[in-house]
Amino acid sequence: MKVKEDSVKSSGLSLLYEPDAPTEALVDIVLVHGIGGHPVRSWKYNGYKKERGPPQTATSATQGPSLRKLLRKNNTLTSLRRSNSEPLLGRKEDCTGKQRNVLRKDSSKSRSRLKLDLIEPENEPEERVDVYWPLELLPASCPHGRVFTWGYHTLVVDRKPLRLQYDIFAHARELLIELAGIRDTNKTIDRPIVFIAHSTGGLLVKEVLRLSDLDTDGVLKPIVLSTLGVIFMACPQRASENSKLSEAVRNMASITLKVEADDIGLKELSGSKSIELELGRQAFVRIWNDYNFKVKTYQESLAVYTRFLEDRGNAVVRRQASFIGDHRENAETVSAKHVDICKFASSEDPTYRSLANTLVRYIRSEGSRRHKLNTKERECFAALARPYLAIPETLSASSYPGTCLWLYDMPQFRAWHHRSDRNKHKLLWIKGKSGCGKTVLLKSLRTRLEKQWGPAGASFIWATAEGHSSNSIFFPGTYEKHHETNPAGVYRSLLAQLFHQDPRLRKALLELQKRPRDDPPQTLGDALVVSFFSDDYIDQKVETPTRRTFVFVDVADDAGLGYLSDLISHLSRLALNSDFSVCVASTHHAEIKEDNAIDVVMPLRNADDILRYVNLNLVAEWEERSATVVRIGQKAGGVFLWAEIVVNILNAAISEGASQELIEYTLEEVPDDLHGLYEWMLATLNDTEKAEALVLFQWVMLAAEPLRLNDLLVAVRLTEPWSLQGFRPYMALQVGEPSSMRDLRRLRNSEITSGTPYQFHRWIRSRSIGLLELKSESVQGVANEPLGLQRVYPIHDSVRSFFRSGRGFACLAGDDVPVAYSREDLVDVSHYSLLRACLRYLNMRDFERLGQGNSQEVPIAHQESRYWQQSVFDQRNLVMSSFPFLQYAVDHLLFHLLNPQFFRYFLPQHEVLAVFSANRCRLWRRWTSLLGSADTAVIFAKHSSGPAADLLSPVFGARYRLERVFRKLSRLSGGNSAAISPVVPITPVSASEKAFWSPQTPRFRVPPTLHLPLPPGPGRPGRPLAMDAVHTEVEGTHGAIPLGVAM
Repeated sequence: MKVKEDSVKSSGLSLLYEPDAPTEALVDIVLVHGIGGHPVRSWKYNGYKKERGPPQTATSATQGPSLRKLLRKNNTLTSLRRSNSEPLLGRKEDCTGKQRNVLRKDSSKSRSRLKLDLIEPENEPEERVDVYWPLELLPASCPHGRVFTWGYHTLVVDRKPLRLQYDIFAHARELLIELAGIRDTNKTIDRPIVFIAHSTGGLLVKEVLRLSDLDTDGVLKPIVLSTLGVIFMACPQRASENSKLSEAVRNMASITLKVEADDIGLKELSGSKSIELELGRQAFVRIWNDYNFKVKTYQESLAVYTRFLEDRGNAVVRRQASFIGDHRENAETVSAKHVDICKFASSEDPTYRSLANTLVRYIRSEGSRRHKLNTKERECFAALARPYLAIPETLSASSYPGTCLWLYDMPQFRAWHHRSDRNKHKLLWIKGKSGCGKTVLLKSLRTRLEKQWGPAGASFIWATAEGHSSNSIFFPGTYEKHHETNPAGVYRSLLAQLFHQDPRLRKALLELQKRPRDDPPQTLGDALVVSFFSDDYIDQKVETPTRRTFVFVDVADDAGLGYLSDLISHLSRLALNSDFSVCVASTHHAEIKEDNAIDVVMPLRNADDILRYVNLNLVAEWEERSATVVRIGQKAGGVFLWAEIVVNILNAAISEGASQELIEYTLEEVPDDLHGLYEWMLATLNDTEKAEALVLFQWVMLAAEPLRLNDLLVAVRLTEPWSLQGFRPYMALQVGEPSSMRDLRRLRNSEITSGTPYQFHRWIRSRSIGLLELKSESVQGVANEPLGLQRVYPIHDSVRSFFRSGRGFACLAGDDVPVAYSREDLVDVSHYSLLRACLRYLNMRDFERLGQGNSQEVPIAHQESRYWQQSVFDQRNLVMSSFPFLQYAVDHLLFHLLNPQFFRYFLPQHEVLAVFSANRCRLWRRWTSLLGSADTAVIFAKHSSGPAADLLSPVFGARYRLERVFRKLSRLSGGNSAAISPVVPITPVSASEKAFWSPQTPRFRVPPTLHLPLPPGPGRPGRPLAMDAVHTEVEGTHGAIPLGVAM
């Protein structure tokens, strides 16, 4: 929808064009003229349609009939583009003071001496045109842009501006309020804005952005938050070698207003004497760095038609002042006068083509930001973002009140945050010992930046990293740690989160997926992903439509030195070749150095935070309390967690009546390192409590996923601690006689016999001596989720690393550990215990009816197959959710079977076959019926996307041995294993298609233990659904459709 030219208001905001469907508009384009301009005339071309030819220059007076004729020839310059701010004329030191005033005199005598006698060309073009390009040309070039023009009045009488008028900065507030109001009325406050300013209109736009930025929570703030780009056309930006910024402003304003540059009223109107001029310049640079919108500048060339040298000097001043001096402005110099630089005769004008192409790029970037993935891109994203075992978060996102504030006062951080100076492309590296608070600081920083930049549409990327060495990515088989996550996971996570906002990344990954390779077509291997990230992606300029992107990477404390060094190098290159603000937190290793990084060493910064915490929380009241506080701070050594645990221990002792001498003795006795502190705390347990704590920590530290409190209660009851003397791995496959849930309630510890979540929680706190805690999955907190459904976590990652290294298990095992056992062997033994507990649970008498009965083939009508599938799925989920820990035992049985190193390389096939095939394949039938498939390929596919994915790698022999065992079990349990699966059914045929069935055609093979209820359908209206038998007609016959899972 276009408006008519004569309907444009001379003042205020006027809508020129809007797409027919308002929702099609992607950006708002706002044109702002300078002082003395007009919302139509400043942008409207009035002149000849034909372009003038290139200049012609005479070298001597003898080459033509006369000098006058040579000078009459066309002297129009061709378009010239430059991307630097190099002045065309040098500074003349004597062109100041009185001599400059002499040049400005309006006497005929002085002017006659400076005349060049340039006369207009003899041949005039035949046709004159009037082109108001914002209305006539721009809608065709940018059909998805809504175009506004802004106008304001400046009164002039006898070539002198009237006094006491609004200056340009007052008009800026008017524009800001009106633009915010119309966008709020149209419900488009979040739509991106592109400003196009001419001459002193650039000052007005800068003031609009400054005022909008100052309005923290009001309705004006969305203007600066939504600014996508600013295009300056011969606008004053800075001081130059030949003039101050205020002089350049008056120079430009005198041309557009057609008054003398030294007029007092002009100085007031242009704001050249106002403090807002410098504030706007400084604020614009800061806002540009903060919000990272696009900027484009155009400069006028020398005025070759001028009659006076003074005007030529003024043109140089204007040109030099219109450069910002930043490579990001993409400056272009065009052959036009100051007032004509924003007027175009046609769409073929070189300057208009440049302007239109710039706007199209801006609009295209906004379209890319809103891009929705197509089918191929979704497949590529699924191959890239496959699930991997991530490190559970154990710390809250908020820091202790009054701490971590020192970071925001660091000049280096401010430069990184506001992307100013040379630190804007550096990596912010927070490093320190385990427990010093670096992860808390990282999360606190993320929360703070989300509040500040979230409304501006900034993108926040969070990834965790853990690995021993990058070699395991390119050389599979170096799986050394039992708990090691995929070291390529952090690279997958970063690329997956950038996939939606980086068009070039999507295109590159689609091409990468098409390349022939050994991996399946639907996957992208770890080595391929990491090689692409390190060799291709971060070595080029990374640009995304999102204006601010913050990347946070939290590296596990036990990450290997080589892995961390590679990761830091890659993240540093990403920060260097992009506009991303990248921050990483990791353990401090003096061997790793990175030049392109801002180092934030926690122990050197958080000493005051620790002292403040201890002083506020220690309940001691004796006179020498301050000395105790200082001593705790000294022993902490910058480790905030150590100080927090010790303060809690001392407070508990003080509340029990401990004396000052005892507290001081305890403080000196406590080890000054975290792992030593944990060992000292566990040593306070007696032998019985240590045995119970061992079982508890085995499940919390080595489970494939954090367990819920109800599941952990059953798991602890199932696990029987055994003596390490004479232990053999095959003992894990000896499940013994079946038991029941009632038997579990009478086992061992009397404190948890009741099984209530509250009592069990108290038992956990007692046995873990405060090293474990409950966390709710809800965002609001623990109180909104039942206690039994909350998950159990260690209080810090250092607790997890303490036990996974074997040191914690050795502390709890005590003297029972044989001399030949290493700490890694203790982790293996723990997995044997967990494996046996899973097998014992599946062997319980409560699940007697699961997987029982002979299978039979039953053809099902095609229209009813989906009901059968959904009912099977729902009833299996009902069974799994009815029994605590059953879901975990079914999903992660293979994880604990293959985690011990001996089973991973030398799987005992005979013993595995024996335990699953015993009692007519009872365990095998139960496990596969609950898992959803007895097909070997489907079983491995289910586990290949979970924690057991690395354990099923072909480099280990366990996968092939398990395949042979599972195929054997499938034959023993009743034939075609693929047809038994209730979760991957074979599409049945309708009655009319039965004639095409052959004896080889696969049918559903389901055991007839429980009959599946079908919804009412044709032929059985209103029939009640019965659980004993439901009949369906297939070509005149009736057959009961059973379910493979019994309740």
